[in-house]
Formats: sequence, structure tokens, C-alpha cells
Amino acid sequence: MNPRQHNVHGVESDLDLRAQLADLQREHRALLQQHELLQARHQAQQASTEAWLHQRTRELEAEAAEQKKAETLQRVFYRIAERAAAGLSFYDFLQTGHRLLGELLYARNCYICLYNAERQTLNFPYYVDERDGDTMQTDDVPLRRGLTEFVLRTERPQLIDARRFLRLQALGEVTEATGDLSFTTWLGVPMQMRGAVAGALVIQSYEAGVHYTESDADVLAFVANHFSSAIERYQAIDALHKSEHRYRTVIENAGVGVVVVQNERMVFGNPKLASIVGHPLDYLLSQPFDATLHPDDAPAMIERHRRRLRGEPVEPHFSFRVITQQGEVRWLDLSAVKIEWGEADATLLFVVDASARVQAEQAQRVTLQKQVELNDTKSRFIAMTSHEFRTPLAIIHGSVELLRHYEDRLPLDKKRQSWQKIEDAVDRMTRMLENVHEIGHAEGGPLECRPAAVDVAAFCGLLLEELKSLMGAACDRVAWSVTLPPAGRACWLDEALLRKIVGNLLSNAVKYSPDGGELVFSVAEAGDQLVITVADQGIGIPEQDQASLFKSFYRASNVGPIVGTGLGLSIVRDAVDSHRGRISVASAVGKGSRFVVTLPLLPHPPAHAGPDIAASGEAA
Repeated sequence: MNPRQHNVHGVESDLDLRAQLADLQREHRALLQQHELLQARHQAQQASTEAWLHQRTRELEAEAAEQKKAETLQRVFYRIAERAAAGLSFYDFLQTGHRLLGELLYARNCYICLYNAERQTLNFPYYVDERDGDTMQTDDVPLRRGLTEFVLRTERPQLIDARRFLRLQALGEVTEATGDLSFTTWLGVPMQMRGAVAGALVIQSYEAGVHYTESDADVLAFVANHFSSAIERYQAIDALHKSEHRYRTVIENAGVGVVVVQNERMVFGNPKLASIVGHPLDYLLSQPFDATLHPDDAPAMIERHRRRLRGEPVEPHFSFRVITQQGEVRWLDLSAVKIEWGEADATLLFVVDASARVQAEQAQRVTLQKQVELNDTKSRFIAMTSHEFRTPLAIIHGSVELLRHYEDRLPLDKKRQSWQKIEDAVDRMTRMLENVHEIGHAEGGPLECRPAAVDVAAFCGLLLEELKSLMGAACDRVAWSVTLPPAGRACWLDEALLRKIVGNLLSNAVKYSPDGGELVFSVAEAGDQLVITVADQGIGIPEQDQASLFKSFYRASNVGPIVGTGLGLSIVRDAVDSHRGRISVASAVGKGSRFVVTLPLLPHPPAHAGPDIAASGEAA
């Protein structure tokens, strides 16, 4: 190799090395960039994880605090009930209850007031105050317009600070308050006994840093309920400790049922018990004490009774059911305490008929559910009107604007199209308003059914023609399969209601079959019934929507851009109900829907059927 060739090869080798070095440098920079990117991602993920952990920690701390509060409430309520059954004196029990209340709220100053409705006086069996001491603990205090009386008068919790106290004084609500009135916050709740307000539980503070809240009022109300039950029991037990004559007089004339259970039999019962339970007293005393209990409640009642006799903690009061001699089920409220009867352990029970309360609670739940449904209907109506009326109004507005600005330049056919759009939009809005009116009419009572002779085949044929004319191309997309009764066969039906049923079902079947498919329309007689079947192969109805399908303004979740008011099936349901018929639906998403309506009918009007019968719908 000559020197020139050697130099050439050396230059090439040097160039290769430089190229390789450049490649390595690029790879190194790329690796550095990738490393920096990964490090940035790692830091972002770490920051996100730390934020999530911080948020979750706060949530867990809040849950733990709430759980601790609930456990404290439960423990205090249990201990109040336990001490109420422990045989303490009335004052000792109230003192213990005051101490337990202090575990829940600031309660350094606390008093209990009992209202004597017969004498129109107040008794203060317990009054502890850091400024008034126990000087206010007294009986037979005449009613005044004080703070306690304000709670009794309004029958609801009252949270009062200095500013509100002045306002109540100015309004004349509180003009005769007594005791030290320099409190910073005052909270009183009514105490319910035997179905009426019979006292008040009050706490107050003179410290500037203490302020009661609505949440505190709720807690105090719960405590007051437990105090009320305990006070009722103490009052009843105190009556039992009187002389035998007075004991008999009070017990036998008490407004609650009183019974003593020993060896799982009733050994004593007052006359009121018989009227409450609905069995003669001699029958009750001759049977095991669970003889009249509802079978679903008997095992729990027996178990509670046995546990109480063993000295185990048991709920002091609860509700259960009995079956009267006439088979009526009644709800009773019971308060129980372990006693000695004839030198042997027994259970003393106080029983109150709670059927009215339970019925009122059930009625309240029904009313609440109706209100929820009404609000739901209102929301759907607002959503429907805001959505469905917007389109025709936009069409009208657009057409009017077009005619206003370009009428002199538009050809006649374009003008006619604009006027036709306006007319169609008005017709659409009119139909929607008519549907809303019909629903409103149905909400006020059933639609009136006026049966008359109807040629079903002719009626359905005409209705099909109207539908195809109205819906045009949409009807042409589906393959119709129509089966009708023989022509000329008259059935006794309300034609107007039948039009609502068939018209809405058919228009829905067409509307919700955007991709065509077969549409089956069948009307046939089956004995004394007319069976109408409308089945399509359209979009179908989700299973979760089917339960609400016949509610006013309700639309399935998969309708998408298909316009509608959600009134059609509601109108169908009302029309079917007015005809005393039935309607069922079977549907699957993507496979279509099948509606079957069964209407009772008569082949002809009865000979005695006059206008009154026809108008009332009796023939239907």
C-alpha cells in the first residue's frame, strides 16, 4: 500500500470514529431527555399520590370523628336507659343523666322542667346552675312568659343568644324570664310524654367562648327523648309505690295498659290493657303472655323478657304487634322494667296503642313519596317543555325572519314552504299542549269512558291512513304486518280512548324504529276481551327504564336525538285504566319492544244501558 492509500484509509477511519462519536452523543442526549421525562413523570405521580393520600387521610379522620361521635351518642343513650332501670332515686337518675349529657355537650348549667297541665304550673325537679345554684329547684311555679314557657308554647327546640333574647322581649314573647339572664347562649328542647309536650330540658352557658348550634339542638332533643321515657317510667313506678288502694285506683284507671309478666304468663293486667290488646282480660290472664303476639314478633319479645329477668341489658322500650280477637293487627309501644312480684322476679310492662302513630308515619312516608314523585314529574315537565318547545319555536322564528327580510325576493314555493313549516310547528306545539292537558285532566281523576259501537277494523284502517299521512317517510321505513278483525264487526268501546291507545302505540313504534324493521300491529278478540298488540324491531327500552315507562314526561335513557314529550305512554296508561283494561310491555335494547293491551268489551250494549251507564263507563 502506498502512502497516499494509507492516508485515505486513515481519513476514512477518523471520519467513521467521529460519526460514531456523534451518534453516541445523540443517543446520550436522547437518554438524558428520556431520563428527565421519566423523572418528571415520577415526580408528578408522586405529587398526585401524596395529594390523594392527604385527601384520603382527611376523609378517614372525618369518618373516624363521626364514628366516634356516633359511638359516644350510643354509649350515653345506653347508659341513660341502663341507669333508668337501676333503681336510683329520681333525683339521682337526673343527676346521673346530667353527668352523661356533659359527655356530649357543654352542660355545666342544666335544668329539667315538668309541665302540670291540670294545675297550669311548672315543676323543676332538677336545677343546677353556677350562678343561681339550686334556688330555682322548686315545684308549683305559676306559668309566666319566660324562656321555658316559650319552649313549651312553641313545642320545638329554641336556640337563644343575647341578641335573640332581646328580640323576643321586644316582640312580647318572653317578658317574665327569671333567674340570671346574663347567659351567652341558651338551648331548650321540649320533652314529649304520652303524646304531648310535658316538659323541657334546658342547658345554658355564661362563657363567651361557648355557642350552641343546631346540631347541638338535635343531640339535646335525642337526650330529651330518653329522659322523657325514663321520667315516664319513674312517674309510673312512683305511683306503684303508693298505698295499695291508690295503686289499684291509679293503675286500673290509667290511660296506658299495665301488665305484670311472671313465669312467661300475665299475672296482672289493668282494664286498659284489655281494650288496647283487643282481648278480654280473663283470657289474657289465662294464656301464655305471647298468645296474642304477632308470630313475627313473638320470638324477640320472649327473648327480651328472659334476658331482662337474667339481669342482662335490654332495650327499655320498643314497639311490637298484637293480633286482636277480631284478627286486627295493632302496633303497641312498650316500656318494661324488672320488679319483684310476690317475692319473685317479674317484668312490669306499660303498653300504649301506637297504631295511630304508625299509620301516621306510614301516611307521612306515602305523602313524602308522592311529593318526591310530584317533584320528579315537575322536573321532567320543565325539561320536556324547555327542550321540546325550543325546536318548533326556533322553526317559527326562523321562518318568520326569512319571510320578513326576503319575502319580496322569495319564489312562491319557498314562501309556501316557510308558511308550512310555521303551520307544522304550531300543530306540533298544539299536540304537545293537548297531551299535557290530557295528563293534567287524568291526574285530577280517571278519564271518562263513553262506550259505543265501534267497527274496529274500519277504525284501525282509518287510523293507519292518518298515521302514514302524518308521519310520511318514517312509516315507509318499516315493514308493516297488520292483522285486524273482520270488517263490520262492532265492539262496545270508547272510540276516543281507543284512538289514544292505538295512535300513541303505533306512532311510538314508528318513531323509535329509525332503522326500519318489521312492525306488527294486531287486533283480535279473545272471548270477552279485545287484545291489541304493537311490536317493533326498533331501539328497545333499557330494563332499568321500564318500571318508570308510564310516568308522565318520562323518556327512556337511550332515545338520543329522537324528539318526544314523554307523555304518549302515560296517556295510553290512563286510557287503558279508564277502560278497566291492562297493558304490558316486553323489550330489550336493540331488539325492539312489544306492547300488549287487553280491553274488556261487550259484543253489543246491554238492553238496559242508558246514557248514564254509558257515561260512567260501567259497560266497559
